[in-house]
Amino acid sequence: MSTSSAPSLLLLPPPPQSLDRASLKAAYHPALKAALADLSSARLHPIAVLDIVVPWPALCGQREKPRSRLFRESQHLLAELYSLISVVCAQRGIELDGPGGIDSRVVLVEYEPPQPPPSQGGGSKLGAAAGGGPIIDLQTLALTRRSWNIIFSVDGEQGQQVYHRYSTLANSHSPPLRGQLRTVPGGTGVVAKTTSQTTPAPSHQPSAKTHSVVAVGGTFDHLHAGHKLLLTATALMLQPPSANSQPHHRRLIIGITGDELLKNKKYAEQLESWRRREEGVIGFLVPLLSFTLPGSGEDVTRTSFDEPVVNGRGVSTHLKSANLTIECVEIQDPFGPTITDEAVSALVVSGETRDGGKAVNDKRAEKGWEALEVFEIDVLDAGEEEGTGGDGGGSRTEGFAAKISSTAIRRRRAEEGGKASL
Repeated sequence: MSTSSAPSLLLLPPPPQSLDRASLKAAYHPALKAALADLSSARLHPIAVLDIVVPWPALCGQREKPRSRLFRESQHLLAELYSLISVVCAQRGIELDGPGGIDSRVVLVEYEPPQPPPSQGGGSKLGAAAGGGPIIDLQTLALTRRSWNIIFSVDGEQGQQVYHRYSTLANSHSPPLRGQLRTVPGGTGVVAKTTSQTTPAPSHQPSAKTHSVVAVGGTFDHLHAGHKLLLTATALMLQPPSANSQPHHRRLIIGITGDELLKNKKYAEQLESWRRREEGVIGFLVPLLSFTLPGSGEDVTRTSFDEPVVNGRGVSTHLKSANLTIECVEIQDPFGPTITDEAVSALVVSGETRDGGKAVNDKRAEKGWEALEVFEIDVLDAGEEEGTGGDGGGSRTEGFAAKISSTAIRRRRAEEGGKASL
């Protein structure tokens, strides 16, 4: 999904203590609905980009700890947010992947409310910028100096506190912060049931291992919210450099199914080419991972390789500031680089690809290689919106599914193409 439009920014307040659906909906639904509707109605560009910032106090003090210990709760929060975004867009008929649509990205931010912002000239914290996203701190976000179209702040004490801290940090350096400022409604808090858990119980305790080479695989056709969760969760597993250690090079390996393997997919004529899907993946990941400070120069270097190498043909995208290379490789079997590159140490899967993790480790065991640590993301769902009232009973569920299913997107494109040819 490519666009030349300047992104807009939605600064949410910190999440509620309980990360269950009811609490998050009460806290965030009004702001998401207002911001998404505003951007959709403006139709200033073919596709509007919205960076949604979630300042999360739970991330403070976690930088040096293994990312495996942050994974379960972090990916759950991301899954709930992408589900809420998809629900709002389904309810309001907002496109996510076509003209007039909205390309949203969720960024997690370390945030400690009681801490006053540093004074001007007090020196910038470069640690988070050096490690890149998908978790950064508020100062790095403010100093990145991205050009914003609209800056949405959220009404209410916590929402305005976040905006004040962000704008103070941004305006303490030149040039001053620019963008149309709009205030959207804040949400409310709910009392969580004491018997319910905020996130699913883990099947085992997370290990203390850290990972510098992480892999994920998929088709990534017509990039949607489910893909964004999977890609963000995979990037999350890359251990950032420690403040007291030498920077280490990190690799994010993304196996993208080759065109030949997809010929029997439903509505195959609407499938994007491998190159287009690779561009969609990179177009989403680079703004999520690359946060360059003023004067840092060009950050992104792209290199294509078509010769047979250990991981097959593909494209490497190197992010200098994050000391990270995103390797998008074409895969022609269910395993891809996970059984040709011994350096891979972790694999992120969805419910649909869970069995693939075991198959990969069986193959690695045959080679005498160490097993991959496998992490699974939540499934996006409409929650209590599913099958409820409204116009036509299950139409909301169908509308939600159309936002998070590549097959449904291709079907809609095929139907629209058929109507256009009549």
